[in-house]
Amino acid sequence: MGLLEDKVRARNFYRHFSKIYDRINPIFYADHMLEKVIEMAEIEERDLVLEVGCGTGFTTAGIASKVPQSGIVAVDLTPEQMRKAIQKLPYVNYIRGDAENLPFKDNTFDSAISAGSIEYWPNPKKGIAEMARVTKEGGKVVVLAPRKPDNLLVRKFAESIMLFPSTQQCVAWFEAAGLKNIRFVETGPNILWRKLVVIISGEVSE
Repeated sequence: MGLLEDKVRARNFYRHFSKIYDRINPIFYADHMLEKVIEMAEIEERDLVLEVGCGTGFTTAGIASKVPQSGIVAVDLTPEQMRKAIQKLPYVNYIRGDAENLPFKDNTFDSAISAGSIEYWPNPKKGIAEMARVTKEGGKVVVLAPRKPDNLLVRKFAESIMLFPSTQQCVAWFEAAGLKNIRFVETGPNILWRKLVVIISGEVSE
């Protein structure tokens, strides 16, 4: 388990990192990546959308371009991060909560999205299963995860800090959650990091 794959350590880290997060995040998470996440979620105007790990609201803003803020429920463990999101998008429904134990009934949301959060979950398989559980039949579950580095030395260092799953591992977690029609895109913010992340989607079936 990586250093930040612990809820208490990750929360403490973001308590301080939240002060500069909005300046650092665009280096790794470009607008075209956000657009792909939103596209793969197949959001419609009247949908109720769950975001797991909203952070300071970068992906939340993308969701809000498709549905009213009142149609978004955003969950995060870190109040410092969430306060920044609230300043940007005050009418979203914010809930402090745990990705692996979502406080919602089955079949509540039309889609569920998590971008840049799974790498801090101690049990990502359970977190994806929870996203699938609370999403309605036919709805999409979409996750953006940092992709396992190809270089062995970089991989060892990265994995000592947090989770860097392979694309195949992400697919396996989606299959274990019962998701169908799974598809994925490996992408990155620029020509130097063309495969920094994997964006993966799956459909909830009966």
